[in-house]
Order: sequence, then C-alpha cells, then structure tokens
Amino acid sequence: MLSAPRSLRQRRSPLKIQRAVLLALFIRELRTRIEGRWLGAIWLLFEPLAHVMFILTLFSFLRRTTSTAAEFPVFLITGLLPFFIFRNVTLRLTDAIGANRGLFSYRQVKPIDTLVARAIVETGLYSAVYLVTLAVLGWLGFHWLPWAPLELMAVSASLVALGGSLGLVLAVVTFDRPKVRSMVGLMFLPLYICSGVIFAVHNLPSEFRDYLLWNPILHLIELSRGYFIPNYQPLVGVNLRYPLATALVLSALGLSLYRVNRQRLIALG
Repeated sequence: MLSAPRSLRQRRSPLKIQRAVLLALFIRELRTRIEGRWLGAIWLLFEPLAHVMFILTLFSFLRRTTSTAAEFPVFLITGLLPFFIFRNVTLRLTDAIGANRGLFSYRQVKPIDTLVARAIVETGLYSAVYLVTLAVLGWLGFHWLPWAPLELMAVSASLVALGGSLGLVLAVVTFDRPKVRSMVGLMFLPLYICSGVIFAVHNLPSEFRDYLLWNPILHLIELSRGYFIPNYQPLVGVNLRYPLATALVLSALGLSLYRVNRQRLIALG
C-alpha cells in the first residue's frame, strides 16, 4: 500500500505555523535587542536607576521632598518603571512594521506577527528590569516587596495592554509617514509630567486633578503605587476600569485600521 506523499504527511496546522512564526520573530527581536549591544543592555537596566539618582540629587539640592508617607526612592521607582513599560511597548510597536518590512515577502509572516513578537520581548525584558531594580532597592535597605503582588501584576498587564493597543494604532497610522513617526516620541514628555511619575498629584489643586484624571496612565501609576507601598492612598477617582476601557477602544480601533490597511502594509513592505 502506497504511503501518503512526504509533503502531506508533514503538513502542519495553521496553529503550529503561527506558533513557529512567532517563536522565530521572538528570537530575532531578542537578538536584535540584546546581542552585540551590551551597552544597550546595560542602559536598559541603568535608565530607571539613573532617573532615580538624578531626581534624588535634584530634590536634595532643592531641599524638597514629597508629602507622601512613602520612601522617596520607592515612590520614584514605582512611578518610573510602570511608565517606562508603557512607553517602551508603545514606541517599539510603533516601529515594528517598518523595521521588519523585508520579512513580509514570506507569506507566513504577517505585520501583526511582528507587533506581537515585539510586545512579548519588551514585556519580558522590562519584567527582568523590574525584578533587578526591586532587588537593588532591597539591597539598599528600602521597602522592595509589594504588599499586593497579584493586584500589581494585573495593573502591570493593563499597562502592557494599553501600550500595545496604542502601539498598534500608531504602527498602522505612521507606517508610511516617517515624519509623523519621528514626532511620536515627543508626546511622552507631557505624559511623563502629567502622569504623576516624579511628584505626588495629591498636592495639586482639585481643579487640576480633575483634568489629570482623563489620563489613563495616571490611574495605572497610582494603582501601582497603591498595591506596592503599604498605607499609600491613591488619588481619589482612580480605578482600573477606565484604563482597561481605553485599551479596549484603542485595540478595536487598531485592529480595524490594520484590517483595512493590511494589504497596503504588506505591499509597501
């Protein structure tokens, strides 16, 4: 009895093909991010610590401090790291399609695959940075263990979801518009200032706080601090529903834009 042709016997299911594509893209992105770029890998860890040291020095020079009960380095770390996770996921996804356009000649590789692979790499790298930074805090004698770790993980996952959904929208919108893409990074400076990363928003007048509550990143940073620092009281009005709803709306918008433009993305790639 004749056996089935070799090509038929080895035919893989679409799920296995998708998994193989994502694994290959993950390894490629990880090598591009780390391999041969030791200074980049060191800076990935050093950046949040450098921010903390600079701001501590600045506040010491100005003889100022926050009005919260939290230790100031812990207050900074719990604001900087969540913001950096959101920022890096968004920026890396914004550039993902353009940076991998040569791979779209392979019919198994779709633009959305490059976005997923980059999101996984950035999440993994910054999770490692988060753990190392917390270990440094503990070594220096500061509070370094969250009192509600599961809730903190949920907030961190929401940050990744929000950054990923915004990155998807920007990746499609700015794909063939390099000038617009170069301006995307500029929007993170006002976000950095308005998200309560380096100062306690509790000190601001109530009319300003009402406007700041429109910023979903502020909600997630306040919740991150609330689940990390014992006795820390997040700003009245923050919740997890608003950032998740924002991420859901951005995801729907991004997927709709991707579906409409997917052939153009592959063709231009």
